[in-house]
Amino acid sequence: MSVFAKLILVATVAIITAPSVIFAQASKPRVNNEKPEKAKGQVKRIHPHALKLILTGKKKEAAEYLEKTSAAKINPDHTKLLQDIIKGKKNAWQYDAKTWPWDRVLPNTSLKKDAPSDKFTIGFGGGSGYVPENERMWDTIGAIEPRALLLLGDNVYIDDPETPEMQLFHYYRRQSQPEWSKLAKTVPIYSIWDDHDFTTNDGWGGPDIEKPSWKRDVWEIYKENWDNPYYGGGKENPGCWFDFSIGDVHFIMIDGRYYRESPKDETPSMLGPVQMKWLKKTLTEKPATFTVICTNVPMAPKVKPGSKDTWDGYPEERSAIYQFIADQKIPGVVILSADRHRSDAYKVDTEINGMYPLFEFSSSRLTNQHVHKLIDHSLFGYNDKQSFGKIDFDLTTEDPTVKYTIINIDGKKIHDLTIKLSQLQFK
Repeated sequence: MSVFAKLILVATVAIITAPSVIFAQASKPRVNNEKPEKAKGQVKRIHPHALKLILTGKKKEAAEYLEKTSAAKINPDHTKLLQDIIKGKKNAWQYDAKTWPWDRVLPNTSLKKDAPSDKFTIGFGGGSGYVPENERMWDTIGAIEPRALLLLGDNVYIDDPETPEMQLFHYYRRQSQPEWSKLAKTVPIYSIWDDHDFTTNDGWGGPDIEKPSWKRDVWEIYKENWDNPYYGGGKENPGCWFDFSIGDVHFIMIDGRYYRESPKDETPSMLGPVQMKWLKKTLTEKPATFTVICTNVPMAPKVKPGSKDTWDGYPEERSAIYQFIADQKIPGVVILSADRHRSDAYKVDTEINGMYPLFEFSSSRLTNQHVHKLIDHSLFGYNDKQSFGKIDFDLTTEDPTVKYTIINIDGKKIHDLTIKLSQLQFK
């Protein structure tokens, strides 16, 4: 073989093999707090942008920006907090909980432990960036007196995995709001993360536990601010997957970001091998009347047209989960999901012989202003206003039921669907 031919061969091999190396890595964060936010419209980045200016040494620019945006009267106390930092005021916030000047209320999943468990209601949703006029959503959820609230991702919009101070600010800001505080004092709140909590928009963490180096740090901060029963596989295999039960309803919360691989890979994984093994074990070891799989992004196909950020980008792994449910003949499985800024319902044919259809209830516009269009093949959908999903379980009847209701921020019931356990049985 000539030298020229060898060079061509080497170049060809490099082209073929290089993408797999790239795809196996985490996505590069696309930080979303470094542009100024107007003092009207979406205001969730006014204070984060000012804080980022401070952290990067641009205190004069931060002071001018805060002065300009103060006319909007958006959280003037938080404006003052940042101005105190700029001025070097004694006892100003030093980016940790000890010096945060307002009371915070963190989730407490031990609440309502003695509440009825054979007939109960939960709320769920995602997409709750800080928008002051929509913080009343937490009061709307509290009004249904749920047994629990499940937050399925984009619980706060941080979009800055390499800056711990930014992460703390977003959590502390939400935890010190009066509407959140009232709800968190009375209702158990469980959570999993999505892209805006963990990394940046549509990002993935890659298969490596310690790379990028920010992954474990983001996980540690997440644990400090939520009260889940456990977090993934602990220190050896960090993550935010976990499960819990209310009576004979088993909730399985999965982590779709920490170990997610690029959807451009040939057969990418969203969960990673350790979590997949845990999921299969958890599905079989704890049989229940209803098993509720909670995922940060929709499993139903074609609900984000043209995107592979949902389970559409991981079809082999999705099919493997469906097949495992069928092989083990696990009855009563329903899906809860988030990510899309609307509320809707789907009936999914897995195309597995003898398997019942999977019903998926999705909701992810708790407080967000931004909205996504409705999907034609949904059973129904709603995106006119902010909304959440209400799920009623009734295990007292001969044929137990699960009922999904979309409720908007004003407390108005929009659509509902009741599924009987007999509809979720193998032929």
